[in-house]
Parts: sequence; structure tokens; C-alpha cells
Amino acid sequence: MYQHEAIITLEEKIVRLERTFRAPLKLVWEVWTNPLHIEKWWGPKGFTNPIVDFDFQVGGSYRIVMRSPEGIDYPVKGKFLEITPYQSFVMSDLVDEHPDEWVKEVQKIAGVTGDRSMLNSKLRVLFEETNGITKVILITEFMSNQIRDGFANSGMKEGWSQSFEKLEEEALPETNELIIEKKLSHPIENVFAAFADPTNINLWWGPNGFTTSTEFREFKVGGKWIYTMKAPDGTIYPNLVQYKEIRDCEYLEYIHGSGSTEKDDNFIVRITFTALSENHTIIKMKMTFPNSSVRNSVVDFGAIEGAHQTLSRLNQFLVTK
Repeated sequence: MYQHEAIITLEEKIVRLERTFRAPLKLVWEVWTNPLHIEKWWGPKGFTNPIVDFDFQVGGSYRIVMRSPEGIDYPVKGKFLEITPYQSFVMSDLVDEHPDEWVKEVQKIAGVTGDRSMLNSKLRVLFEETNGITKVILITEFMSNQIRDGFANSGMKEGWSQSFEKLEEEALPETNELIIEKKLSHPIENVFAAFADPTNINLWWGPNGFTTSTEFREFKVGGKWIYTMKAPDGTIYPNLVQYKEIRDCEYLEYIHGSGSTEKDDNFIVRITFTALSENHTIIKMKMTFPNSSVRNSVVDFGAIEGAHQTLSRLNQFLVTK
């Protein structure tokens, strides 16, 4: 059942928050674990995230700098303690770098004194999907019930509720869309050239274990790319790309499908290239499907994982160029 409002309950040393989203679990997981998405929604309304470092692996560190509308920074950091893909992850939440004024205010509300480390916590994030609706459960464990109550009474529910609203409005795509974003460690000219290359694109295009064979390719507006992809199990997938718009080092738009005349399986792909720095490029791939059912089935089939693997293969390919 879809529940728009966040629900908060208190347990022994724990604040539990629940909220549902009208999106498949894999898509919600993506916006929770990809730093390019996290920077859009983390923190209350009006806050921005100028720094999001997110090494999402067990033992990896994260650091998110939340900046208030007044320009005050509230850095949070920690490590990933557990990760069960598409089920849950656990992270430490350390307030070492939070402003002294914030620390004093929370301690005052909680009625405690002492080192700021007593405000550190552990956050477990769980994901559950039912009929295309995903429930996210946050379980934050504190050092004592007194500190738990201090956080609960200092706007914790309001802050997370606003973050959830931003997640839904600014990070999750429309119900018939899928958006993949990834930062590559190469200049924008090299990244775009790899997409335009008629021969070497076969060396990196496709998920891990897949091989791509091009039958015909004409990289121009109105041109076509006809190719097949062979899966690790030997299954052959025919593909037809029809280019609609090309702007050098900036934008690609094309219709993608199987090329079959017996079924209408086309969808639109829009790729935006943005130079983050001289040697870093952000790729944003936006796929628009006929309806939400088609989008959801593509997500279930592994489209998110496949797109990330393809872009990772591109990143590695460019290292050898």
C-alpha cells in the first residue's frame, strides 16, 4: 500500500522511519546509492549538497556536506558496515564535523552533556517491494533512549520527510522513464568520441559478458546502427538504433528497439554529456518507454545494472586509448 507520509516510531534506542515510493525497488535503490542522485535529495528542503563522496562497498567511506540556506555546512560521514544488494545496507553516522552550535542544541534537547561522539549513530536502510511500490525503512540506533528522544524531538522526522519529498520529486524519474547517471574519469571529447566511433564501440558496448557485433552503422542524424548482442548464455539480441539528434560533445537522441516488424518495442534514449572538469565527464542517460509497465519490466530485467556496467566498460576502454 502506498503511504505518502513518513511514519515514525520509537523503539529501544531506535528511531524507526518508514515511507513508500511509487517505483520499483531497484530504481529506489539506485537513487539511494548513486552519489549523482543523492546530491539532489539528501537533506531538508532548501539544503544543497556541494560534496557527496560515496564509496558504496563494505568498509568504504562516505562524506556528505549538507549546506543550509544560510550557508552553514553540516557534514556527515561514516563507513558502510553491511551491504545486501537490493535488500539493505548499514552505515555509521558520525557528527564529528557538525557545527558546535548544533551539537550544543541537540545535547540541550536531549538533556545530556559530554563529548559530541555520544551523538553518533548507526543507520540501517531496508527496502521492500510490493506490486511496484517500494517501502524504505530507516532504523537509526543511538547510544541511549535519552539521545534517541533528543533527536526525535529536534526535527528528525521533519528533516527526513522533506528529504523523502525531494527524493520523490527531484531524483525519481517519471513512471515511464529510467535515468542513469555516471561520472567518468575522462575528458568530454574522448567520451563523446567513443560513442561516435563506428568500430571500437563494439569493444565496450553492452553489459559485462556480452559481445556486440555491428552489421551497419552510420553516425549521423537520420542514420542507423544495426547490431546484435550476444549474452553469456548464447542468446542473441537484435538491436536497431535510429539517430534523431546529435550535438557534438553535448547531446545524443535516438530511438532504440529490436528492429522487429512484429512488435513495437521502441523507446527513446536521450544522452547528455557534461564536463565536470577537464578530465571528468558526467553522462546522463534518460530512457522514455511507452508506459510504466514497460519501464518496470525493463528494470526487472536488469536495465539499471546493464547500463552501469556498459558505462564502466567505456570508462575502462578509454584508459587503454
